[in-house]
Amino acid sequence: MKDSMSNVDIRLILPELRESTEGAFIKNVYQYGDIFVLKLYTPGGGTSQLLIHPGHRIHLTEFTRKAPRVPPKFCSVLRKYLRDKRVSSVKQHDLDRIVVIEVGDDESSYKLVAELFGTGNLLLLDPKDTIFVAMRYRKMRDRDIIPKAKYEFPPLRGVDVLNLETDALQDIISESDANIVRTLASRLNLDSLSCEEICALANVSPRVMAPEIDSQTLTDLQAGLDAFVVKLKTGVNEPNIVLDDDPTEDEEPEFIAFLPFRFELYQELPVETFDTFSQAIDEYSGVAESELEDDQEQDALSREQKRLQRIIDKQNESIDNLVAKAKTLRISGELIYSHFSVVQEVLETVTRARTGGMQWEEIIAKIDQGRQQGIPSAKLVKRIIPSQGQIIVRLNDTDVTLDIRLSAQDNASLAYEQAKKSEAKVEGAKKQIASTKEKLEKLEVVVSEPETKRVPVKVRKKRWYEKFRWFFSSEGFLVLGGRDVKSNETLAKRHMGANDVFLHAALHGAPYTVVKVPDEAPGEKTLEEAAQFAVTFSSAWQDGLSNGDAYWVNPEQVSFSPPSGEYLPTGAVMIYGSKNYIRRVPIELAVGILLEEEYAVPISGPPSAVSSQTEFYIQVIPGDTKKGQLVKDVLNRLRELVPDERAALVSQIPQEDMMRVLPAGGGKLNL
Repeated sequence: MKDSMSNVDIRLILPELRESTEGAFIKNVYQYGDIFVLKLYTPGGGTSQLLIHPGHRIHLTEFTRKAPRVPPKFCSVLRKYLRDKRVSSVKQHDLDRIVVIEVGDDESSYKLVAELFGTGNLLLLDPKDTIFVAMRYRKMRDRDIIPKAKYEFPPLRGVDVLNLETDALQDIISESDANIVRTLASRLNLDSLSCEEICALANVSPRVMAPEIDSQTLTDLQAGLDAFVVKLKTGVNEPNIVLDDDPTEDEEPEFIAFLPFRFELYQELPVETFDTFSQAIDEYSGVAESELEDDQEQDALSREQKRLQRIIDKQNESIDNLVAKAKTLRISGELIYSHFSVVQEVLETVTRARTGGMQWEEIIAKIDQGRQQGIPSAKLVKRIIPSQGQIIVRLNDTDVTLDIRLSAQDNASLAYEQAKKSEAKVEGAKKQIASTKEKLEKLEVVVSEPETKRVPVKVRKKRWYEKFRWFFSSEGFLVLGGRDVKSNETLAKRHMGANDVFLHAALHGAPYTVVKVPDEAPGEKTLEEAAQFAVTFSSAWQDGLSNGDAYWVNPEQVSFSPPSGEYLPTGAVMIYGSKNYIRRVPIELAVGILLEEEYAVPISGPPSAVSSQTEFYIQVIPGDTKKGQLVKDVLNRLRELVPDERAALVSQIPQEDMMRVLPAGGGKLNL
């Protein structure tokens, strides 16, 4: 799941930002929690709104939110120095996740710097590039964000993918012992999703290890990289939101990612396209109805109608694709059986060659030679993809993909099994359509009665990751944990990318824990916090332990298939290779709230992580207080910590929401 804009996204959205902002006057600045909106006016061009969410996104927004009753102090300072100033330029710094907005003229100019990486920041620089005011102040290893200090950009990260030298990719891979996605993300200035797309374009597994890459795979990767660079230079084309094709029956399809163009990585998933990239990001991020201006509520309902209808259309399209996929898979299974002997011969020949130590280049050359000699089995082979462990054979003018590690019988069985899964998804999609149609019908009734004044119910729109246990580390990384066996499996199989980190407590009854890594690897602090999170939400909490051990591994070390002849329970995984242990992490939890304009959002996690996000938190440790009473104790204590004028927001937190951020079992306040 995508949570923030990449440096690639920022580069591609700049043209539409410049078109609407450069030359415009800043009429006002609004702050909604960590979100800032600049209301702009262009003479002869009307008004527009630029949204900046430090650490996450920057784009134009069509949602007009209710203005806060009293602007925060930081917002007031921005208003004082930016209001009625003209935007002269909007630039990205060195293909980094930093946008610099210059306002004013030659005599008096200020720079608004939006840092969209990590926890994010928004800074106002004076004409001498000195930090006048910042959303967050901090001292770091390579630079300091403090008042009156000269602003310094963070160090450059990796090589600019748009200016790669010849043979640079070969050098990058030869110097790495990590998987290909982690290698590209660390050596190139790219996010992990873009690196996975390069692999998809190259038809190379994102988890293949760099030392295992042969000359053919390197050639494929270079082609994939070249194709991706061409897309970058072409710019935004059919910006879209990728939808989940396998949602739960009682939910709408989940948004998976917002993209500036179609990704090969998601070719089998339904997408919703938009006219501009800003519109796609705006829709993806959303806004609660209660946050909108009153005169926009009816417009919001109309937009919701159109959105639901688009979802129905996409669901119907998804059904067609699933039916076609199931048909193709069944045909593949039938073709394998009808050409059983020759398919088995191809697989056995390749397996014997590999077992005998033959390199892939030699195998491919041998097959080419056999094809020229008219050997039937060699003539069937269209292509070998070593990194994927696949052979593509041509059977009755149809391409059939075989898994090199399986027999002909197992390949046929796999095709039928995958066909059945696609057919099962069709039934789920039909139920989804019925559910979405029901929502649409109810909405049509409301829209048809606009004269009836509706009182907005202030139900907070939850983020996608809140279905899991979660927290943001003190370094700004999103850390996810499973809630049960099913969500453990969903997290590991569907939400763990090749550049992420997998953690687990060194005991039974613990959640799978994943650190989402968009680009740069997390530091030791994040790994320690994730380990503490994994142990705290394990059975160690109910056992009353004070500390425990955890380990972390890379995604390619995690397997969902048991060794031959062994059984792996549902939701379980096999870990291969060495584990990196983090010993004796304390079992303690900080529970706090993030105060937004309309809501108080309950959060929990390691104390060092929670304290970096809010000053309103308490610590909880294992104890005998039953969970129901513990929830009440936590809410009462948090209500005392917040300013009196915001205490009502804490009272509005549903007890079940607070219960979801606590471990199973009892506990007590650590006063």
